[in-house]
Amino acid sequence: MLPDKELSIILPCYNEAANIPLIFEKFKEAIGNDDFLEIILVNNGSTDNSASVFEAERLRHNDPRFRITRVEQNQGYGFGILSGLKAAYGKVLAWTHADLQTPPQDVLRAYQKYKEINDPMTLIKGKREGRAIVPALFTWGMQTLSSYALKVDLEDIAAQPKVFSREFYEKYLNKEAPYDFSLDLFAMYWAMKEGKVAEIPVVFEKRLHGEAKGGGNLKSRIKISQRTFKYIFELQKKLGV
Repeated sequence: MLPDKELSIILPCYNEAANIPLIFEKFKEAIGNDDFLEIILVNNGSTDNSASVFEAERLRHNDPRFRITRVEQNQGYGFGILSGLKAAYGKVLAWTHADLQTPPQDVLRAYQKYKEINDPMTLIKGKREGRAIVPALFTWGMQTLSSYALKVDLEDIAAQPKVFSREFYEKYLNKEAPYDFSLDLFAMYWAMKEGKVAEIPVVFEKRLHGEAKGGGNLKSRIKISQRTFKYIFELQKKLGV
């Protein structure tokens, strides 16, 4: 029989060796002695020394609430999250970035809001406040195009965390979900189409170590935007909207 957890938090980690010790420390500070949850760290095909750092931290902390799963070859941000979701035991599921720009406390606040609403078809997400002009403009453009093309109201699509029920996952995310950064868009589309989205205010902190994997600079923002634009119209065509 599978262990019964109330909440599973998925963190896809690609070449995040320098952040891994902080992930353990910050999440342990946030969750204290709570045993109702698990943290699933996905080594998402990393090419740095993440594997050895994961093992060292696992042995150092010796905390069964932290689980590590490995993707042998990186197939995208979304694939890492989906791999973690498949390994999860929780009734409620969540994902957030491993760079700690979203503090662990925000995931727990989103979970509390989910519990207050108590609707399995509601997805809880962050809404970023106090952002710089350039990233805010990219976000505005993305949400405007997505909302127009897919005929649902989508806001701050890439904001973290995302929290939702296992029922929502099984119905909408456990099949045909994209393997790249479009996963956030895909999840929000189905939540708005068949349920609803609720938000908590979040402030993205500065990345402490390593390089951003999505939207960290102008070049990467343009690249991800182009890829997402393409996926928007593919999804529009597939859904016939």
